[in-house]
Amino acid sequence: MSTFTTTVNISPDDVKILKAEGYSLYGFKSVSASGDGSPTVWFHLPAEKLLTKTKITWQEDFQAYNSTSTVAPQVLIEASNTIKVDLGQLVTIEEGSGNITKSKNGYPGTVSFLNEDKQRFTIGINQLVNGKSNILCAFPILGAGSARVITPITKIALIFSTEKIETATVITKAMSAGAFIDLTDSDSRDVDYTVNEGWEADGGTWLQNFNAYTDLKKLLIENTSSREKELSERSK
Repeated sequence: MSTFTTTVNISPDDVKILKAEGYSLYGFKSVSASGDGSPTVWFHLPAEKLLTKTKITWQEDFQAYNSTSTVAPQVLIEASNTIKVDLGQLVTIEEGSGNITKSKNGYPGTVSFLNEDKQRFTIGINQLVNGKSNILCAFPILGAGSARVITPITKIALIFSTEKIETATVITKAMSAGAFIDLTDSDSRDVDYTVNEGWEADGGTWLQNFNAYTDLKKLLIENTSSREKELSERSK
């Protein structure tokens, strides 16, 4: 199981300022999928947990969920069912019960979903971060054999904000300026943050700064060609 780490370096004086003004650190995770979906707050560290070296650690440890929550801005996604999955597995929503099962019939490197029930659901994946598995995305799925394919990507977004937002809440616009960090070629990144100058990484091209109100759906969800039709055909 691969482990990834990002360390945020903050001066002692700036840590004091962030804590005094009630700033929390919010994290989001990128995925690739076809169709419309939204990122959710993957984790947040409250002000009292900020350190001069604030470390975020996550692993390729996944769960899949389905939910009756609606995918809309500021909505907290509450899972109805959750199941531990490996990449390459297919998660099926059973007809009549809405329960979920898993099999080995998915696409490699992805978490695939098939809804055999006759109602719509919200589906997505959780990933282990800082010792806890949290929801990181939310996609609607139709009933009667509809399908979705979601691929986790090793990119994260970090934002300091004074807003109070629970994990698993759908967020489509950045609450403040932030850093988009690509770990495709590395399992560890070090970034610097100052309250006056924001995020930097000594010129590293793997860090992209973004502004407040940036469209997080466009930033975090990469659109791919559809594999859903084939999955739907399998169920017939």
